[in-house]
Amino acid sequence: MTLAVYNLSLVPIIFFSLMFIILSIVFLMLKREEPKSFKNVEEYPFVSVQVPTFNDPIAERCIRHCMDFDYPKDKYEIIIADDSTNTSTQALLKEFETKNPGFIKYIHRQNREGFKPGALRNAMKITKGEIIVVFDSDWMPARDFLNKIIQPFADERVALVQTRQTFYNKDTNLITRFAAYVLMFYHTIIMPINNKINCVFFCGTAGALRRSVFDKVGGWNLHSLTEDSDLTISIILSGHKSVYLDIETPSEVPDSFESFVKQQMRWCYGNTRVFLDNSTKILFKRGVSLKQRFMMLYVTLGNIIAPFVVLMTIFGFLGWFIGDIELIKLSDITTLVIRFGLTSGFIIMGLLTLHKAKIKREFPYMILSIFTVGVIIAFVNSIAFFRALLNKKPNWYCTPKIKNDKFVE
Repeated sequence: MTLAVYNLSLVPIIFFSLMFIILSIVFLMLKREEPKSFKNVEEYPFVSVQVPTFNDPIAERCIRHCMDFDYPKDKYEIIIADDSTNTSTQALLKEFETKNPGFIKYIHRQNREGFKPGALRNAMKITKGEIIVVFDSDWMPARDFLNKIIQPFADERVALVQTRQTFYNKDTNLITRFAAYVLMFYHTIIMPINNKINCVFFCGTAGALRRSVFDKVGGWNLHSLTEDSDLTISIILSGHKSVYLDIETPSEVPDSFESFVKQQMRWCYGNTRVFLDNSTKILFKRGVSLKQRFMMLYVTLGNIIAPFVVLMTIFGFLGWFIGDIELIKLSDITTLVIRFGLTSGFIIMGLLTLHKAKIKREFPYMILSIFTVGVIIAFVNSIAFFRALLNKKPNWYCTPKIKNDKFVE
């Protein structure tokens, strides 16, 4: 029985592994193409930079970076969408508006309805930009960020532009390494492919949205735990264009097991619900290409693999311990090598990512994190996946920012 369950669980894992390999090959083919150039922006659009925050004094650093953009000061505003319950944090952030009236706006709620998307929706009533840029409080954008991210909007069909995430705390421990590697894989391999097929997903931060399209598709969904994915689906299905820019902005990844697990469970639950809530449109809406449908399925429903990883792990070890003791034969080694090769797609994608980032020396860390932290995450994501299927919504969890207690820089 254990062998049967183990072998059955291998089938979807091999399927996903082969998919990772195919995506890696597609990415290598894309690398040969020249970078896409954009038309010159004839006139600077007015940009609203929104910084949602909840008890994050580290937001001060992000706001100061935003104040330093080399973009005409009369052509952008900064809006602090603050849900903080800590009065000292409120005072710290409110002071920016006091010292920079008109340029910086501070808005605070007495309730946290909808959490982050609720705070952002509340901020829309004082937002006047044609383009909306969002930064989570731990991000540190470069001076030329706005000048670069507005360029694709010269094309009236572009509604969404997303940029790359990098990490200043990646090397803290095995948890931060795994968290960073997973996001690196996504931004390095998946996002350029999505860019090619017009299926770039908004990541909720370091991205920009065209206000008119944002309003047209209904804005932020307060009932979604991954409001960024939910909004992306609406924009893609509306027929507008999305763009990915290889602009790097440093930020944090969770450094504690609790924070990382809760973040992953929220993303897993939220993305699964995005698919379930939009499945008919994703699968059957006219005007959507097969490639776009595939990528929307991959991003929103990818966590379906987690329960199979759990089954393979449990029944693989059970078979090892309760099976009859036998001498290892050449056929056993051959079978092991074949199975490892068929299930190593994620590792191959990871190695390609490390190679592109010129950090191949970190391959041992990557392998160690995949077979330790990665397996644990598969267990907790399995729980989140089934909760999503049953529509049992978990409590919202805001990932705490590591440097909050060391601030201000």
